Amino acid sequence: MQGERRESGPPLPPGPGGSGPLLVSVALVAFLLAGMFTLAALVEWLRPGGILDPLNLLFVGLVVFPLTVLVGLRLDPEGFERLPGGLTLGPTRTSTGVFALLLGAAAVLPVAELDNLLQYLLPQDAEERLRILRLMAFDGWGGQLAKVFAIAVVTPVGEELVFRGIVLRWLRRSYGRLPALLVSSALFAAAHLSLRGLLPYLLLGLAFGWIVDRSRSVLPALGAHAAYNAVPFLFPPEVADVPGWTPRADAAVAHLPPLWVVGSGAACVVLLYLIWWSTLRRD
Repeated sequence: MQGERRESGPPLPPGPGGSGPLLVSVALVAFLLAGMFTLAALVEWLRPGGILDPLNLLFVGLVVFPLTVLVGLRLDPEGFERLPGGLTLGPTRTSTGVFALLLGAAAVLPVAELDNLLQYLLPQDAEERLRILRLMAFDGWGGQLAKVFAIAVVTPVGEELVFRGIVLRWLRRSYGRLPALLVSSALFAAAHLSLRGLLPYLLLGLAFGWIVDRSRSVLPALGAHAAYNAVPFLFPPEVADVPGWTPRADAAVAHLPPLWVVGSGAACVVLLYLIWWSTLRRD
């Protein structure tokens, strides 16, 4: 077995105490959030319906994510020169991609139940419940397609390129594997601006980052992320009315059937092992 892998290429220019890549990563995430808020406010002013309108949501994602990726590549001394490696878009095995896709789908139920449990500590307020209900509501076939494309395609692609394709690569190149995974996942969780979502998003970020680390490509993690985001829209409330899964207008906390959670959790463990196994010969 070889020692710990590090990305090739020079590290980013160091800042005080060698903190340059970390500060630049935080700045890039701040740029992403600022762009989201600014464009969302502009869309709210120009077009009725707010950010949760399917077309508004799609427009914001299609503008802000590519712009953030371009800024990230510009900040890296070798970002553009090393494409597609500058975005960790290396080739990957088909088996790894399939296992990652299944992992993303399997993770939905355990993460949903974790969110249910966290609601005892940090309950949803009425505004959040209404926002979730509106997001999950059927908006007609055109609106639903725009919503699914925005959330299950544009958002996973944008977030994976930013947090795993750029930030994780920056941090790992300078600090090594474990610190890079932890910090990039923490930034990913914090960027969702949800106190109750910090732990679920941190765990998802660690899983996606680990997949990138094992496969040396952001593509399998992108598939896992897309599958995770897509599943709720494949089984909306009109199709699957399940306690603990279906958004509710009241404040009562419901739970998924325990067998579902245990079964999907076990599937996640098996799929993580299969991803590890499928990438063994890449070490």
